[in-house]
Amino acid sequence: MKKGEITRLNIIRKSATIFNTKGYMTTTMSDIIQETNIQKGGIYRHFKDKEQLMLESFQFSTETMKNHLMESVAQHDHATDKLLAFVEGFLQLSEGEPIVGGCPIFNAATEMDDLDGSALLPSITEAMDMMVMWLVKIIKDGMRHQQLKQTIQPYETAIFIVSTLEGGLVLDRLKKDEHLTEVLINHLRQYISMIATERQ
Repeated sequence: MKKGEITRLNIIRKSATIFNTKGYMTTTMSDIIQETNIQKGGIYRHFKDKEQLMLESFQFSTETMKNHLMESVAQHDHATDKLLAFVEGFLQLSEGEPIVGGCPIFNAATEMDDLDGSALLPSITEAMDMMVMWLVKIIKDGMRHQQLKQTIQPYETAIFIVSTLEGGLVLDRLKKDEHLTEVLINHLRQYISMIATERQ
């Protein structure tokens, strides 16, 4: 990579952490300058405005999360193991892995849901849809291979899992309960075992 490309990526990477922890609207250019140690003129040499930096930082965060989850899931062949790997990989967000601040999709959604015209809104919707539909595919594949019960509804099941996980991250942030993640994993493990068929 060229020096300019390295600098640009470094700005995005460091900005992504600030936006995901402090918020997209409350983060100032002064925060970005302090974190990156690059002056405003240097930042605007790579990004036309704060909105473009917000958008690319969000995309960086969601791509990082997606890659983390895909690596976790790819280690398994059975649908129940894939779903459990997704759950466990997702809940690692509460520990700051692979992104500090929790789920970037949820964080951005709660901040931007009443800001009509925000350039982030389409990207937030696309990222959430992608995560849900990826789970739907895992579930449909599991049903096709007789690993999951034929009576379940793939989309509704995916929505339930994602909603439970997102809510869990919010509770974890509020209550700071070290046992909360374990409780969530155990309950989702029970749920996944309920929708699974007996292994041959």
